[in-house]
Amino acid sequence: MGEKQISRKEFVTKALTGITGISLVSKSMSKLISSVPELRAIGKSGIMVSPICFGAPRTNDESLIKYALEKGINFIDTGRAYGNGNNEKLVGRATSGIRDKVVIQSKIRLEENELPSKGKGRKGAVEISDVLSTKLETSLKALNTNYIDVMLYHEALDDNLLFHQETMKFFAGKKKEGVIKAHGFSTHNDNMNLIERNNSEGFYDVVMVPFNHKGSFVHSITGSYFEWDQAKLISILTEAGSKGIGVIAMKTCSGGKYSPSPYIEPSFKEAVLWVLQHKFISSASIAMVNFEQVDEHVSWLKDQRF
Repeated sequence: MGEKQISRKEFVTKALTGITGISLVSKSMSKLISSVPELRAIGKSGIMVSPICFGAPRTNDESLIKYALEKGINFIDTGRAYGNGNNEKLVGRATSGIRDKVVIQSKIRLEENELPSKGKGRKGAVEISDVLSTKLETSLKALNTNYIDVMLYHEALDDNLLFHQETMKFFAGKKKEGVIKAHGFSTHNDNMNLIERNNSEGFYDVVMVPFNHKGSFVHSITGSYFEWDQAKLISILTEAGSKGIGVIAMKTCSGGKYSPSPYIEPSFKEAVLWVLQHKFISSASIAMVNFEQVDEHVSWLKDQRF
């Protein structure tokens, strides 16, 4: 999956077609070509993305997102829950006028208090459909777009709602309509069974899961500690990749700096490269909060070790 790539020249030629005059691409073509990374496929979805994804939830600076796009990142991660919906609006403003040149991933989910019938019976099915439809429409409006490239079920906790017949019917229907191009779910590593079930059933196109060299992280907001069986996770994700399921890594820098040998200084660059060296990874999502971090991460995108 990770080996499917197109050339920088081909991507830039397509990206610049028809958008003359937009300030985002005001720099010379030759300079832009040198900064655009090779792209990776998100599973069998046909969507091609930069190997690092701009994690937008921690920024409220529109110009920072535009700067990351200018530097060659074409993939942005956001979600309905971030900033009470304001993060999606930020991404929508940053991609205005160049929407078709950017891959946007967003997330929606079902809350218990939104489902009085707890998904049971006809009434429960209607509740699920109504909630998801409302949230998708709200996301589309916030992002100022008529489609979303990758829509995830946010932070899936169990099978009941993620694999509920009505939930899957909703995602499949919106994909058929072209409102979303690919569907999937994000989850944490204590729910590896969800990824295993998807490997078996093959319904969702994409999974997003914490993955780093340390096999653990501390949540930056809640302070909660998470760890996982690294060998088991790699085995499950390898199977997912072999079946054409896209894998987006998150918490890629949350394991701290990394060094592959005593002769290389530990760094976040090496930590992310460790993630990307696994061929089942479509892209590594990194939360970037300033211009220096964008420069740091895009500076090594041409590294041939991944």
